[in-house]
Amino acid sequence: MSIKKLAGQTVYYGLSNIMSKLLNYFLTPFYLSILTTATFGEMSNVYAYIPFANIVLTYGMETAFFRFAKKDNEAHVLGTSTISLLISTLSITVLLLLLRGTVINSYAGELAGLAGHPAFYTYVVFIMAFDALTAIPYAQLRLEGRPVRYAIIRSVNILANIGFNVFFLVICPKLYAAGHHWVPDVKNGGDQTGYIYLSNMLSSGLTLLMFLPQIFRIEWKFDAALWKRMLQYALPLIIVGMAGMVNETFDRAWFLPQFLPGNDMEAKKEIIGLYSANYKLAILITMFIQAFRLGAEPFFFKQAEGANPQRVYARIMKLFVVMLCIMFLFVSLYLNIWKWFLRAPYYYQGMKIVPVLLLANMFLGIYYNLTIWFKLTDRTRTGAVITLITAVLAFLLNWWWIPVMGYYGAALATMVCYFVQMVICYKWGQKHYPIPYHLPKLITYVTLAVITYYIFNWLNVKWLSPRDIYALKPSSLIVATIMFAGYCWFIFRMEKKEFARLPFIGKYIR
Repeated sequence: MSIKKLAGQTVYYGLSNIMSKLLNYFLTPFYLSILTTATFGEMSNVYAYIPFANIVLTYGMETAFFRFAKKDNEAHVLGTSTISLLISTLSITVLLLLLRGTVINSYAGELAGLAGHPAFYTYVVFIMAFDALTAIPYAQLRLEGRPVRYAIIRSVNILANIGFNVFFLVICPKLYAAGHHWVPDVKNGGDQTGYIYLSNMLSSGLTLLMFLPQIFRIEWKFDAALWKRMLQYALPLIIVGMAGMVNETFDRAWFLPQFLPGNDMEAKKEIIGLYSANYKLAILITMFIQAFRLGAEPFFFKQAEGANPQRVYARIMKLFVVMLCIMFLFVSLYLNIWKWFLRAPYYYQGMKIVPVLLLANMFLGIYYNLTIWFKLTDRTRTGAVITLITAVLAFLLNWWWIPVMGYYGAALATMVCYFVQMVICYKWGQKHYPIPYHLPKLITYVTLAVITYYIFNWLNVKWLSPRDIYALKPSSLIVATIMFAGYCWFIFRMEKKEFARLPFIGKYIR
């Protein structure tokens, strides 16, 4: 696969991912308008736990599928991994349903708003099960280079989710008020959060239905010897994923409620809601990272079979960092526009964490790019060690900073942990699988982007908008645009030859 094909596939993955994330993100102001801050915090807590469960349910089998699938045995690997996930998912789902009463009555269940709502818990369990069962079918599309079908299924999933949300939370109350009592009494008959989970479950179930023809066509043969090799490769990735989620979602799921001072549960839920709403403003960077990972992971494994793949990896990293830096400034310099997504002025006070989280996600994206060395060399246990180190660091920093700085301490801890994780992965990787990254340029681009933002922020505080730095003022927008354009011009001058080699846009630059 060429870089041109990778770019094309990343565009498809990116468009579907951007559309799904943006459409899903438009639900955020909708949720904020109908839910209290505490209830939004409860829902955010639930969705912070789901990634942990997905890691356990898929146990690295998706990456193992990419690692072991070759042209001559793809069908064999596909059948073995699918059967493995099917049996494990069904078993864990039954176990979780049997433990329903214990979970919803626990401290975590109370914090997530599940206490007294067993149906909510059931919906969430099925969301996780459906997502696990579609992991390999999605991976198959990526391996076979079918981003269009991937994009269609992803788009149907999010459109269905939005459609179900609108039906239950907007249409049903109006129909019920008009005397049509065949629809549920959403506002008075039950918690609205439950219908949000129900909408998600139905859309995930629809996605699984769309994959059924593809699933039925697989080779239903299980190779025990192959499965053991795949499992040996994949199991350390559970630790990689779990420890990574400690940095990514545990701040909302556990660190904030545990380390915030006081015992007022409702007050803690409000802070989690405030933090989670502002966390979503880092969406553009995370969208690009996710789109890149979807296209790059199978690309990296295939590229490893060619001659001198390290040079290709280095070039991709440079272009990747350039895009991350541009997106960092695009969001951070125009926060006075992006704040519209938060709707309620109450949430504006938390916008100070957004640049910190944007930077954190930049480091996370670079780390994802760096991890290819231990995946290619079958050193997945090394990846587990790296993420365990940063997970311990995350616990210590959150324990130290949250009582002192509140939710800003959680954001700062996230950024520091991702930075440390990135540095360790780079240093360790260069010993076992050296890649000639353009380190001076990468450091320059990231540092200059951060300096550009903080100069703009200083100008905002001192002269442009001292009373409200997030106010939508023409002077602030003009200065932000000049600084953003200046940074882009600098990047263009530095990388003009590189951009000229790119597909699509290269011919215009040449």
